[in-house]
Amino acid sequence: MSNFCPNCGTKLGVPNPNFCPNCGTDLRKRRGEIPMQVNEYEEARVQATIHELGEKLEECVEKILASKGYHTQRRVRMKGISGAEKEIDIIATKGNKIIAVECKNWKNPVGVDEIEKFWAKLKDLGPQWHGIFVAYPGGFTEEAEKYADYYNIDRWDTDFLKEEFWAINMGRAEYVSVEKGIMIKNALPLKVNFLDASKIGLQNKEKIKAYGMLSYHPYYVIAYSYFAKVKDPTKKVHTFRDSGKVLIDGLDGTVLNPAPIKGVQTITKALKTVVSKEEREESKRNKKLMEELENSVSIKEYEVRAGESYKVRVLQPSISYRSINKSALEYIVQKNTEVIRYTPKTSGDDFFPEVKTKTYVPKVKNINIKGRTLVFVPRWDITFEAPNNKIYSREVLAFSGTVLEDTLKYCPKHIGLLKKETFAICEVCGLALCDAHVFQCAICGKWLCEDDGVRCEGCERIYCKDHNLSTCTVCGSVICEDCKLICPICGKTYSKKHAQVCNNCGKSVCPDCTTKVGLIRKKIFCKKCQPE
Repeated sequence: MSNFCPNCGTKLGVPNPNFCPNCGTDLRKRRGEIPMQVNEYEEARVQATIHELGEKLEECVEKILASKGYHTQRRVRMKGISGAEKEIDIIATKGNKIIAVECKNWKNPVGVDEIEKFWAKLKDLGPQWHGIFVAYPGGFTEEAEKYADYYNIDRWDTDFLKEEFWAINMGRAEYVSVEKGIMIKNALPLKVNFLDASKIGLQNKEKIKAYGMLSYHPYYVIAYSYFAKVKDPTKKVHTFRDSGKVLIDGLDGTVLNPAPIKGVQTITKALKTVVSKEEREESKRNKKLMEELENSVSIKEYEVRAGESYKVRVLQPSISYRSINKSALEYIVQKNTEVIRYTPKTSGDDFFPEVKTKTYVPKVKNINIKGRTLVFVPRWDITFEAPNNKIYSREVLAFSGTVLEDTLKYCPKHIGLLKKETFAICEVCGLALCDAHVFQCAICGKWLCEDDGVRCEGCERIYCKDHNLSTCTVCGSVICEDCKLICPICGKTYSKKHAQVCNNCGKSVCPDCTTKVGLIRKKIFCKKCQPE
C-alpha cells in the first residue's frame, strides 16, 4: 500500500521518512498513532457509491424504499381527479400506504416553484397520497424547505440519502438492540430524548403514533492555521493570516463550510447583491449542522440503547485520513487564494498609474493542520402516523434540540407570512390543521376538517357525516337538532334561519305556510290567520 503524508496527502517516495518533503510535518511522532480504519479498497467502494447515487438516483431511492418494505414502480403515468395525466417518478406502496416520489438530480438547490408543482400534483392525485421530494446533490433552498414543511412533503436531501444508502450498500452501520447497549465514543451528548423529540401539542394527539430512528452521523472537525508573507514584483510584502475549522462529512468527504468567495477585496455593490443571494440559498440544514459541530469540545463517551418506539444506529466513517486532509487543504487553499494589486515602479503616469494584479495561491507548507477530531452527531428522525395512513416527519438534532424539519407543525392552508401552527388532526383524512380549519363535532367530539364533515346551515357548526342530521325542506341544506324547526301547519322540517313569525298569533311557521299582506307596511300571516 502507498505511503502518504497524513498532513498534506503527498505521496512519500521513501519508506518511513522522518519528515514530509512537501509540508515538513514531523512523521516520527505519527508512527505510534492508530492506523486508518478505512483502507483504499473501502474508499473505492465509497466513490462507487457516490457515483451510483449521482448517476442512478431513482434506482437508489427504490432500493431505500424496498429496504423499508415498500413495493415500487418507476415512471408511472396516471390521471388525477381533474382528468389531467400526471407522470410520477416513483410510486411506493405498502399495505394501504401510497407514496408519490419526485426525484431531482440537480447540482443547484431545488426552489419553491418545484415544491409547489409537486404539491399541485399531489392534490390532484387525492388526499390518500403522501409525497416525498428527493433532491441530490443540491438539496433545497431555505424557502423550499419551509414550503415543503407547510405542504407536508417529506424531504430527502443529501444527508438522508447518504445515510440510508450507505447503510444498505456499504454495510457501515451498526444497529443497537433494546436488550444490549453500545458505547459510543466521540459523540455529542444526547440531551433530547425520544419523548422530547416526538412531543406534539395537538388537541387529539392520542390519534397519532410516533416512532423514530436515532442516527449517529460521523463528521470530522479539522482545526488549522495559515500564515504567509509574499512579495509582489515591487518587493512590497503582503502578509496573509487565517485560522479556523473545516467541517467534513465522514461518509463521503463533503466539506460543510460554505464555498469561499474569491476576490473579496474587489467586491462591488452588484457583486454583494449576488453574494447575499447565495447566502440566502445556502442550506439551512448545513448552517445548523455547523452550529452543532461548533460544540465539538463537548464530545463524550456514553452508552446508548434502542427503545420500544425507536431504533438506534451508528454510521461508521468511510473516508481515509488522507482524503480528509486533502479535502480540508483544498478548501483552505481556495479560501485563502488572493488577488494582489500593485503599481509597477516603471509606471510614468502619476495621475493614472497603471495597476496590475497577481493571484497568490497558498502553499501547502504554510498551512498547519493543528488537529483532527471525529465527532458523532446524534439526530432524531421521527415518523408520525395519523389516521388514513397519513405520514408526517420531524428531524431534530439531539444535542441542541434544533429542528431541521417538521411537516406536522404548520397548517397547509396558510403559507408564507400568514403561516399558522396546527391545532388538531382530522380524524378522517389525517390532515393536521389550524384552529380555523379543523372543527370538533358537537355530538361525538371527533375532530374534522370541512371536507370530511357537514356544516349545519343554521349554526354553521361542523358535524360527522355519520350522524343522521335533518335536511331543510326550504333550501336542502343540513341542519342540526338545535337549528331544526317543524312547521305546526304543514309538518315540514326547516331551519330556524327560514322561520317566519305570524303577526297575528305569533307562531313560527315555514315560508310556504305564510302570506304577506300590504304594500308599504307588510305583515306576515300564517295560513290559519290570513285575512279573508
